[in-house]
Amino acid sequence: MRIALALLIVLLVSCSDIKNEPRPDDFYGDDKMADIMTDLYLMEAAMTTNRATFADLKTLPSDYIYKKYKTDSVTFKENLYYYSDRNQEYKALMVMIESRLKSVKDTVDARRDKAMKEKGKFLKVKDTVPQLDPDNQ
Repeated sequence: MRIALALLIVLLVSCSDIKNEPRPDDFYGDDKMADIMTDLYLMEAAMTTNRATFADLKTLPSDYIYKKYKTDSVTFKENLYYYSDRNQEYKALMVMIESRLKSVKDTVDARRDKAMKEKGKFLKVKDTVPQLDPDNQ
């Protein structure tokens, strides 16, 4: 019994010294992190939809994102770990990303609907040839 109690105390003391990831030197902030992660999600979705196009481009989505935002994988991971250690901030970040993805989806849906309507206009050409009535022949 004493051994179990001693192990429990050691376990509690050793686990109480867990520290959160420190704020990175090159901290992005909520907006930039949401922009980066939104773009990463969009690129990953596009890549899974049409992998052949990305294979032809011979570029990884992450490399494109790092170049676009003038950052690197280490700095991105440091920022990601920082947010993932802070549950409330991470949830708020995910809400921002979800809102941005919904906005992109709404824009794409609106463009698709407009294109379909325009396509429908071209398909509905009025027939100028008079129809023959089989009874009046």
